[in-house]
Amino acid sequence: MTELILSFQRRLDYFRVSKILVLLVFVAIFLLEDTRDILISSSQDAYIAVTSFVGATLLIFYSLEKRDFNIQEFIKKNSKFEIPVCAFLGAIPGCGGAIMVMSMYTRGVVSFSSVLATLISTMGDAAFILIASKPQAALIILPITLVVGIITGYISLPFSKRIAPSINNKYESNMVLPSNKIPTIFYKIWLYFLIPAVMLGLINAFDASFEIPLFGYDVIGIFAFVAAMSCLLMWVFNPLTDIQMAAIHENSIRKTVDTTCFVSVWVITAFLFFELINLFTEGKMFDYLLFFGPFIPLIAILIGFIPGCGPQIMITSMYVGGQIPFAAQLGNSISNDGDALFPALAISARVAILATLYSAIPAIIVAYLWYYLV
Repeated sequence: MTELILSFQRRLDYFRVSKILVLLVFVAIFLLEDTRDILISSSQDAYIAVTSFVGATLLIFYSLEKRDFNIQEFIKKNSKFEIPVCAFLGAIPGCGGAIMVMSMYTRGVVSFSSVLATLISTMGDAAFILIASKPQAALIILPITLVVGIITGYISLPFSKRIAPSINNKYESNMVLPSNKIPTIFYKIWLYFLIPAVMLGLINAFDASFEIPLFGYDVIGIFAFVAAMSCLLMWVFNPLTDIQMAAIHENSIRKTVDTTCFVSVWVITAFLFFELINLFTEGKMFDYLLFFGPFIPLIAILIGFIPGCGPQIMITSMYVGGQIPFAAQLGNSISNDGDALFPALAISARVAILATLYSAIPAIIVAYLWYYLV
């Protein structure tokens, strides 16, 4: 037991150092004039497009749990519906439902097959763009990803335990959690921020935007950046690990905020990384896709492996703009996990990587059946 406690303490120390390093990298990027605007815009986009929906979704789920409407208990009592329920959670636009499934996986409530079904059915925030811009296509793609996720989940069920045994965090759940000294008032303020954030997120999801100028500054932009940085700071100064936030945390309000904040940091990082690559390649990352003909669906599927919604939003935007075929969008929708892959990697990297790789099989089959037969 002493050895387990020491191992646990070493992981905590490593985790705290990692957080400080992430904060220093963000500070350095902000101080550099060439990258400051990219950090600001990436943080704003991540908070409005992702944090708002993740926070709202988790708040709803955790609030329902407090009112005895517990999805986890429902799945335990109705195990035969585990895969369809998890796939449905994944199919909800955004990534909140998929994060819930990963959280339940860490508790041993659901199997690897359910995680696979969830990540296949998840389209992430790109779903909002598709629904807003091409609702007819969304009515085809979203049900297909849901059905493919369920079928793949059941096919993998006999091999689930051998592929990825359930995580056992028993010793960790029995330990005393580190004391979180962040005052409750900051959690309340963060939740108040979520109200306008969801409104802005809905406006943004339907490809609309507006500004509120004040003394030459955009009030909405300032709000989104400050709120995004509050997520970073609350994550950095929170002594809990990401797994504890998602799976072991007892306080539902703090759990909502803590989990959303750590997801937000991953998403901001992804948006930032994507934009920096775009800057250094002079915006030509996806230009060469148009010259690959029948390989376009395969390339779109491989891009789906990239964590985060930025690349997937780019693929969806190209489909909406008529630059790539429907089959490519369909393949990407099946293979991509959106921002859900970030918490999945944080909670269980091995399971997340395996599920992502296995999702390529149905993605290739469905995409190329559609490409050649429809």
